[in-house]
Amino acid sequence: MILNMQYILNGMMKAKANALLLCTLMIASALAGCAGEDVERTLTQADCDAIGDGYTLDSGNNACVTTETVTETVTETVTETVIQTLQPGCTDPGANNHDTAAEIDDGSCDYGQAPADIMAAYEASMASDPDNASVHHETAWYAMKDSRKCREQGSNNPCELVEMSIGDADTHDPADAYDSASGNIIENIYDTLYRYEGRGDGGSHIVPRLATGHTVSTDGLTYTFTLRDDVYFSNGDKLEAKDVVYSWCRVLGFGSPNSGVEWILTQSFNCNDANGDHDDMGGDNLTVIDATSFSVNIFEPSAAFVATIAYTVAAVINSDLCEENRIIETDEDGNVTSDDYCNGFMDEAPFGAGTNAFIVTQWARETRTVLEPNWLYWESGDFNINRYVYETVDETQTRVLALQDKEVDLAYIPPAQKEEFCDNLEDKPNAVGKEGFRCTFRSSYVYVLVPYNVHPKVDDGAGTFVDLINHDCDGDGVDDCNVMTTSEVRMALSYTFDYDKIRTEAYDNELSPAFGPIPQGFPYDDTASETFTYDLPYAEQLLDDAGFVRQYDCTSITQTGAPTVVPVADRDGDECRLPNTIRILSNTGNDPRIASAGILGTALESIGIANDATDKPWAVVLDSYVTGAWDLWIIGWGPDYLDPDNYWSPFAGSTDIGGDAYHTHYHNDALDQILLDARSEIDETARHQLYVDAFALWVQDPNMAFLGQSAGVGVGSDHVCPPAYDPIGGDHWFDWDKLPLVNGQYQGSCS
Repeated sequence: MILNMQYILNGMMKAKANALLLCTLMIASALAGCAGEDVERTLTQADCDAIGDGYTLDSGNNACVTTETVTETVTETVTETVIQTLQPGCTDPGANNHDTAAEIDDGSCDYGQAPADIMAAYEASMASDPDNASVHHETAWYAMKDSRKCREQGSNNPCELVEMSIGDADTHDPADAYDSASGNIIENIYDTLYRYEGRGDGGSHIVPRLATGHTVSTDGLTYTFTLRDDVYFSNGDKLEAKDVVYSWCRVLGFGSPNSGVEWILTQSFNCNDANGDHDDMGGDNLTVIDATSFSVNIFEPSAAFVATIAYTVAAVINSDLCEENRIIETDEDGNVTSDDYCNGFMDEAPFGAGTNAFIVTQWARETRTVLEPNWLYWESGDFNINRYVYETVDETQTRVLALQDKEVDLAYIPPAQKEEFCDNLEDKPNAVGKEGFRCTFRSSYVYVLVPYNVHPKVDDGAGTFVDLINHDCDGDGVDDCNVMTTSEVRMALSYTFDYDKIRTEAYDNELSPAFGPIPQGFPYDDTASETFTYDLPYAEQLLDDAGFVRQYDCTSITQTGAPTVVPVADRDGDECRLPNTIRILSNTGNDPRIASAGILGTALESIGIANDATDKPWAVVLDSYVTGAWDLWIIGWGPDYLDPDNYWSPFAGSTDIGGDAYHTHYHNDALDQILLDARSEIDETARHQLYVDAFALWVQDPNMAFLGQSAGVGVGSDHVCPPAYDPIGGDHWFDWDKLPLVNGQYQGSCS
């Protein structure tokens, strides 16, 4: 151990202090004879008295002398280097080679067999004695745990990572999950053939996971994938190519009824046989070649295909386990009447379902989710985190205090509260963390937007959600549609957003302007320009011109009922324009969205549109999304893969082309065709022009408002060590670490 310390001795007496300094004054020529006389006489005490008080005669030297006492205080800085040699060795009592004499750990601790040897022994045991599979699995499980578990010690539980945020997962089944809260759990339980990871420079790249590689036919239509041969599901079943084919076809067969996420796969292939019927094992388009390879035929050449299967909808599940728990109902003739494709079983990610680094050990919905290691996980390396805990807390101040007090390691902090953790926020790219925290500016491809529901629904009172009909679209005098169906209403709405105020106040300057579907930094981001601005007078003019005049008694406006029409002669200009309340959906705990809803609600009210901007818990928001019980929704979008089509199609494409991610029921045939052409266009110039044409058409018939593109400051504890930032994928907890706290000091660093 090398100590380099400074000892400051201030005001303390050392050897020189209080010393007697004898000042001898030699008196010679002043008392000698006359100038020029070379005569020395003998001095007397009288001579010394004549000099001054305190002089005495030193007859031996024939001199007068005096003695002074001088006190001197010395302040001295001493740098002292102490070199101490400690005995190296393994200091962990849990290791096979624990050395009781070791004083410093040298990294030599041995915790049993190497993981590769354990899994080789497991495979051999399964081959020779398959009847005792559960025994072999248990043996391998505990051996791998002993070999790989995090062993760091500290007062802060360094092997546990606790996150406190808003919004719980809707499901843990990748076949019907399209919300980020679900995706963040799914990405740690299941694996894909490829996935996005951070490059280290703020960008992303695709890296192989379950796949070792792929080839593409000369016509660009057939992809052949090879797979790793050392991957096991958490229950010990070995992953094979049939699991991939089954997983992908399961998504298509199930149809993602709640989320619509299946479009990411259906745009590229189907699993139909020659008769056009769905086949769980691929039909004519997916073929298992052997245990570690398969092929898929896609509809048309696509540079984005591999990127699409990096999203969680293409995650691989245990096909045997799914089939064992699949519920199929038939009629008396044997015809299938319902098939859940094991969704009821997969909803909570049961043990054995996935191959990724973690398993779900607890899920109390809307409260707490706990992940613990899948000790059979195939990627090399030990676990830095033995337990990940996700706590759902909507109340902002609770999360702020928990992060400040180190009760949690990660937390969602809204922009308005970041000043409690960061300095220099007025210059966000150069923001710095206060003591104990890390504040890092991140640009992203995340959008904040407001979809418009063209066919909003309401509860009929019996639990069935039906279309809210409140407008005569065909002009025959009978209401046959909703006001949101008309492009004039949607265009007017697009001018009611105070875009600057939302970006600067609600989001505290953490949004940059966004004028069209393609974000800045993407190819073809120059195909859109600013069109919609905050212009309430123009919004009113558009509504007036379309016949949506101020005519209803605002106090009579309800969610579903017919409003009272004020006679023309009695109107004073304070009447409402639309027959029913516009529901603005935002989720509790997301303060910027709630603030944005309030800003919009005030603007709408000022032009005679009654609205309800009350925030709802995330679970209620997701239910409203599924049932269609909403009109406007303040929500975010993160890309599934890096291609402009992953914005245009889910935003403005209809379900006919695999679009409409927000279930808005928007449909524009001409726009659909342009987007289909752009999706498959290889020539960059031609594709650029198609997106120019798409934008020109869309601004005449908008179906959402773009509030901005996220670019803000991330807040984290400086004892938590994340991997390279990835603007596309989620958080993979196997790649995270946490510094141990020992005697009040964090050990090591994240660099």
